[in-house]
Amino acid sequence: MELCSQQSSREFNNGIAAIVNNKVITAETVLRELPMEVSRVYSSLPISEREKYKQLALRGLIRKELMLNEYREKNYNLPDSIFEQRIKETIQREGHTRSSLIKNLRSQGQTFDEYANEYREQMIHSIMRSEFISTKGIVISPRKIEEYYIANKNQYRQDREIKLRMIVLENAKHGGAESTRILADEIHAKLADAESFTQMAQIHSDRNNSSGGLRAQWDKKGGSLHPSLEKAAFTLGQGQVSSVVQISNGCFIMRCEEIRQTKLKSLSEVRDEIEDNLIEQTRKERADKWFKKLEAKAHIQTFSF
Repeated sequence: MELCSQQSSREFNNGIAAIVNNKVITAETVLRELPMEVSRVYSSLPISEREKYKQLALRGLIRKELMLNEYREKNYNLPDSIFEQRIKETIQREGHTRSSLIKNLRSQGQTFDEYANEYREQMIHSIMRSEFISTKGIVISPRKIEEYYIANKNQYRQDREIKLRMIVLENAKHGGAESTRILADEIHAKLADAESFTQMAQIHSDRNNSSGGLRAQWDKKGGSLHPSLEKAAFTLGQGQVSSVVQISNGCFIMRCEEIRQTKLKSLSEVRDEIEDNLIEQTRKERADKWFKKLEAKAHIQTFSF
């Protein structure tokens, strides 16, 4: 694979994000690929966060193009009649006629040929994924399930509760999302122990500063915490500090003060869940291995945008 990263005014003005063999991926296409929830707040995110989401979207587009190339190289050429029939069925299922769909597409600045080509590519992506990176043939041994259970027991405790300290920095009080994140990163870098966390919370936190950031209540999954905060909080061991968690209204740093352990689910209760997790993990490893092979024989250039 030939992979290079460069920046010039010409590439930026042309809006080129990447070239995969002879296919140009534009910056506009990458931004359209962002998840809806990210697109809504994209302009307010810090530069580092925007870059992370852009690169994830670009990686997905590059992988899609690599799959199309492999489809052509391996001569997996389905007859056009199959694609046409699937498009026809989709139009009918969505309550359209061909003419009403064309009219609707035109209002969105898209032609029917563009729509049909996108649909065809989506079908090809699905075919290639099912052939090369599906869960087909993956078998998880009982021993591997048991080892995962032993290593991750805290995930399977019922009604597990934690007591948290939080340093809360609200965007509205610190000049916006970007400057708030910078301040949060600076504070995080200075945290050394429980005493320093308490002191930093007393000085900087916009909530519960008088208690050194200590929350009055115990928190449990499915409670009052924002989903992103809950996800980070329940991976912490006692005494551990989270990374900076940024959500729409500000930045949060959490320290787990205490864990109240309750009943541990048995292995038999969670065996299927663990097996599903391990199958998905193996599928992702299979996908990464396959894409590395495709990248190795492709010419890929990426550009700053």
